[in-house]
Amino acid sequence: MPMHDLGSLRSLSSDSSVVPLEACGLEAARRGVEDDIAGDASALARTVRDQLARDIADIERASAALRKAEPALESWINTPVTTVLKPRPVWLLIGVLWLSTALVTLGAVVAISALVG
Repeated sequence: MPMHDLGSLRSLSSDSSVVPLEACGLEAARRGVEDDIAGDASALARTVRDQLARDIADIERASAALRKAEPALESWINTPVTTVLKPRPVWLLIGVLWLSTALVTLGAVVAISALVG
């Protein structure tokens, strides 16, 4: 490949066989590529919106089928009233403790009296 100096490049540019870049339609090609990219982006956005709409419709159909098959699962709509268990009275616990203490004491007295006498 021969090396050209600037003088020879200038002489080539005056030649009629050299076509300037503007005449090749470089700007038109660039605008065409930008339009294609913008068209692809809008087509992609349209596809994504369509897929999202189909997915939402699928979810709605599935939830309707589930509501029909298992109506008891909708607990967030009709929450059952939970009955609070009444706490056991404290006196009952105290009575059980006294009774168990008395039985243990009585058992100890019976055991001691059997051993002694």
